[in-house]
Amino acid sequence: MGILNWIGTLLRGAPSPALVACPSGPASQLGEPEVKDIKEKAMSTTGSGQAYHNNMVGPVMRAGDLAAAIIEAAKIDNPGKELFVDDKRAYIRIHMDQEMVLQRATIEEELGRPFKMNDLEVDLSSFAGQIESGDNSIRFYFMKKV
Repeated sequence: MGILNWIGTLLRGAPSPALVACPSGPASQLGEPEVKDIKEKAMSTTGSGQAYHNNMVGPVMRAGDLAAAIIEAAKIDNPGKELFVDDKRAYIRIHMDQEMVLQRATIEEELGRPFKMNDLEVDLSSFAGQIESGDNSIRFYFMKKV
């Protein structure tokens, strides 16, 4: 469909077919998405907007040794609270409801080496909630409950 035909269709108010940029040919030759693709999109429902509405707080980290240590430290430093880990291969979202505290000593124990709290920033891609950091601990929290 040419651009002039598309503009005419748009001005007439008629529904126009979806256009997709496709290097291998016109978009009209593309078929419907496979059912597999639709299922994969439906399964990924955790997002930062959803985390906010659920009062979830915590770090989003690059996958690796530090992220694994943070997961274990979160379990130890926040007894009785449910921990959620959303592993997306390249990054890991670690969150729990309302508040999460991580102690430097616990992280060091899990890593098996000395650790400075500001070294967390190297692997911290993002976080949900508000953050309060010190030399010996870091706290993710929400002031108000949604």
